[in-house]
Amino acid sequence: MAKNKWRIKEAVKIAEEAALKELRTGAERIIAKAMNNVPIETGTLRRSATTTVGGLPDMMQVYEAAKDGNEMKNAFPQPIGKEKAVYVSYNTPYARRQHEELGYNHPLGGGPKFLENSFNQLKGDIIKSAQEAVKKALQKAN
Repeated sequence: MAKNKWRIKEAVKIAEEAALKELRTGAERIIAKAMNNVPIETGTLRRSATTTVGGLPDMMQVYEAAKDGNEMKNAFPQPIGKEKAVYVSYNTPYARRQHEELGYNHPLGGGPKFLENSFNQLKGDIIKSAQEAVKKALQKAN
């Protein structure tokens, strides 16, 4: 008699790791796409873009580093929390207002809804890529 042993915990771990890795890659694509539409005055808002796994970064820490001229999009390569989620964020005290305010004038370029629009344009492709990554990871583990 042939027997199969299903290792559910191992399969879930493999699937989660593959999905989070691919979702992070997708989040980086969202930042790259949004960057052309982020309002610019000094560049701090653009530099404050981050992709994180597990939780949101400390906004003030990121903001201070971005103000000092540091690009923050790859500043958090390791998970910063335990949540099984990927975050894309812009981390300045004024990021939300710049994103939501439809009536602001941006003479140096950019405009509102820079993150939301990029997310909506890419989410289907990112979900599909994550599904494919999970499938490949599970097949490889089999």
